[in-house]
Amino acid sequence: MHPFLKKYTVLLNDVAGVEAITRELEKLKTDIFDTKTSQIERIREIANAIRKEKKVLLLGMGASHFVNEIFAFQLRKLGYSAIAITASEYIYDPLPPDPSIVILTSQSGESVETVKCIPFFNDRIIYSVTLGAESTIARETNALICSGGTEIAYAGTRSVSLSLAAFAYISAELGAVSYEAIENAVLFEPSNQELFDHSVWLLFNKKNIVATGRSLFSSVAGLFALGCEELAHRPVLYNESGTFRHGPMEILNAETVLVVFRQAGKLGQLCKSFLDIREKSGCSLIVFDASGEEPLTGVLTFHCPIGDDISAALGMMSTFQLLMIAYACGKNPRTGLPRFGSKVTITE
Repeated sequence: MHPFLKKYTVLLNDVAGVEAITRELEKLKTDIFDTKTSQIERIREIANAIRKEKKVLLLGMGASHFVNEIFAFQLRKLGYSAIAITASEYIYDPLPPDPSIVILTSQSGESVETVKCIPFFNDRIIYSVTLGAESTIARETNALICSGGTEIAYAGTRSVSLSLAAFAYISAELGAVSYEAIENAVLFEPSNQELFDHSVWLLFNKKNIVATGRSLFSSVAGLFALGCEELAHRPVLYNESGTFRHGPMEILNAETVLVVFRQAGKLGQLCKSFLDIREKSGCSLIVFDASGEEPLTGVLTFHCPIGDDISAALGMMSTFQLLMIAYACGKNPRTGLPRFGSKVTITE
């Protein structure tokens, strides 16, 4: 178990869920690097198809949808037409037929809505990213199969990072990032235990949490919010930062923690405006910072690998996942054990 988490598991009545999650995370780095080795031909095949056709449609559910969004943002930065929508949306309100490359993302390969999308595209090649080598999606599509088998733990942690890494590898083949940057992102680990403890304490003791970011990092904020809700059984508001400033910002107060995902460049510089908002509202700020700039004054800041691309997003995963797990331990004595859901959603 990661040393950052050990002191928080004593808050649990049942440690089985967190132990299952940590077993997944312990094999993550090996699985990511093995995926590159075993799937390099499929990685290059998908990249070449994107390079040729120029248009991409990504479909998935839950965390897989947020991962799809991150990749779609990266593709648009490269000049490709890319859109990520939920598979459930596509089933009932499909887009008009077009020559887009289709990529389905499902860690299990059995998510009901994503599987239901397959017949919509029986006239073209369908690609996918999945951990389930024997799954429906793996059998019926041209699958990039991430290493290590399907995720056993209920909450999506290893599967999310693996799927994102697979898309990072495709991005590298398209020239968006380097393989070295991906490796550095995968190997990055937070090292400041005191900062971690202060951040956990802040999340424990405030009533409300809001997560926000821009571009690729908006979807990273969505992954953080989803993980907190899934593990802690507490609502977390997620808004893209521009949208958040158009009204929802009024909810901020002294009982709210605003969790900001900050990238390099102009969009990272825009985060400075949150200092004025903090002053006026009394809210607290936690920043996952890939900007490479001076940290915002008086803010709890996790420094992450610098960048504004998919590799920088990948570099934030280990830090925010550890924080959301520790936070959940203080809110849900059965963290990682579902009450209503199941690991694979097979009913609508």
